[in-house]
Amino acid sequence: MRKALPVGMFGDNDQSRLTTLRNWVLDHQVTEIEMSERQFWKFAEFQPVAEKPWMTFMGRPLRVPAMPEAAQKSLGIFDNAGTLAI
Repeated sequence: MRKALPVGMFGDNDQSRLTTLRNWVLDHQVTEIEMSERQFWKFAEFQPVAEKPWMTFMGRPLRVPAMPEAAQKSLGIFDNAGTLAI
């Protein structure tokens, strides 16, 4: 089940902990995580500097639909399931 992160999840520095996100994923049985671009970059701050931002969290794909398509493709998080192909 794809779920959008709650608006305040990465809005405050107090809640910006990966344990909060981990608990939310497990409590809500999330299979895909959808977040805003601002939430994504806050989330990326917790990752090692030398690494490209994670494409998944706990094996769940990250989706950032409001991010420009070129940026999503560059980061490897582009979801082409919504596009039609013939």
